[in-house]
Amino acid sequence: MTSIQMVGWPIVTVSFNRPASDEDAGQWLNNLSELLGREQSFSLIIQAKPNSEFSPEARRQLGLWFKENRDLLGEHCCGVARVVLSEEEGERVVSDNMKKAMPFPMISCLDFNKAREWAIEQFNQTTV
Repeated sequence: MTSIQMVGWPIVTVSFNRPASDEDAGQWLNNLSELLGREQSFSLIIQAKPNSEFSPEARRQLGLWFKENRDLLGEHCCGVARVVLSEEEGERVVSDNMKKAMPFPMISCLDFNKAREWAIEQFNQTTV
């Protein structure tokens, strides 16, 4: 199992399984760029296992990528549902500041099925 897995379309599930190498993070950004290159709507479900972290360099690259692709994300990403282990984690990873910074709706869910339902709903509302 790779450190970062992406499966599905147009409801895409991203799983962070363990600490990602800088190479893994770069590949994930390439995969995200490919999603945007489809020029079609999609929703993301993100689930991260404990300690599935990025290095400072990878975080810098992620920040640059999101800044460069913000407009395209706003056009094509219908929303991001983060599966979390606790309400406290949800408040941290989907904070009010994060919601304001992102060009798409975000939610945290304690249950994968609820996250999936929300992601499908966001996709259906956006693509009608």
